[in-house]
Amino acid sequence: MKLSVAANYDCKLAAELAGYPVAEVYGKFPADLVGGGRPSYMGTPLTRKDLAAYVSTLDRHGIAFNYLLNSSCLGNREWSRTWQKKLMRLLGGLGTLGIRRLTVSTPYLLERIKAAFPEFYVKVGIYAQIDTPRRARFWRDLGADALTLESFSINRDFDTLRAIRQAVDGELQLIANHPCVPNCPMQPYHQNGFAHSSDGSRRLFIDYCFLNCTMKRLEDPATLIKAGWIRPEDIGFYEQLGFEHFKLLERGIPSADLLRRVKAYSSRTSGDNLAELILPYGFTKTPQKQRFWLFRHFLRPGQVRPWKLRPFYSMLKEQGMLFALDHNPFHIDPAKIPGDFIHGFEQRRCSHLACEDCHYCDDIAAEAVTIDPAFREQQLGRIRQAAQSLVGGGLWDA
Repeated sequence: MKLSVAANYDCKLAAELAGYPVAEVYGKFPADLVGGGRPSYMGTPLTRKDLAAYVSTLDRHGIAFNYLLNSSCLGNREWSRTWQKKLMRLLGGLGTLGIRRLTVSTPYLLERIKAAFPEFYVKVGIYAQIDTPRRARFWRDLGADALTLESFSINRDFDTLRAIRQAVDGELQLIANHPCVPNCPMQPYHQNGFAHSSDGSRRLFIDYCFLNCTMKRLEDPATLIKAGWIRPEDIGFYEQLGFEHFKLLERGIPSADLLRRVKAYSSRTSGDNLAELILPYGFTKTPQKQRFWLFRHFLRPGQVRPWKLRPFYSMLKEQGMLFALDHNPFHIDPAKIPGDFIHGFEQRRCSHLACEDCHYCDDIAAEAVTIDPAFREQQLGRIRQAAQSLVGGGLWDA
């Protein structure tokens, strides 16, 4: 097993990560020319000097740093001379920091990097949606060194995983601990929103998709079981399929929580609460944010009246998204998940089934998933209020 672990830029954590099978750590500046897979407001504050020190520290411990250029959309800016010059400066600057690994999600960017800087080891990210042998071969033939498969939808589709593994050689990576719903209809819209909220344009980004997904988890706790995460206990099953590279989320989370995830997957044991391994919020320590975070990203002239954003702010804070909570309101009891859980999907192909006709995940969720009742009621009210202000247009009323 080899792990690719999210960065939170804590240099002290590097020595601890070195004691586990961590091959690389991945991350990026909150915003850059290309953009990435998270909005800038979620990015850890980071200067060039900070990144240089972090990369150097990782290198001393035998861990590589993978810089993310994994935006799903470049906004057609890539065809301008100005953008091209900035891209070359960005890539050259990353090279001078000792970075030799990149992740991309667009074919043109892969080819452009390989033509100008062939020394980079380039991985293809999940937003490329590699979910068939044909797509895998396309990227491999284009020059990719490693591929991240479309884990949101095929982590439990074992026939597809086997077919892709047989179709291409080299590194294939699966995201092990994501909470996303399989075959999510909002996925393209969501990832494009991330792309344009991290490309330096400083446009206001309100995460409509996150609102909907969060509401769905609260209304239907079985959604937490249906998400295609991989239990630490089931890593060996995937190794038997031919997969040994696993990516762990989430960037910028507190060091203790990040290390908990690394330990769990390295030891192949879920611990007391599986939700602590897969959710991107609900931590007891506040993740790092940029100074004047609210004003930088949300309270700029000509966008939205500041008081209109109060429901969104309250919802984020009370849910623990970029804020601390005194306890995690979500609990998934590993002891109540069947030991043969993963084998329950061998005779099921979820993309071909209606959940209403199956109930496998629903029955497990009824036993294993609990959500703090007061938190659930409060947050459903907050989210419905925020969602209504978006779809009803109230957010932009005078």
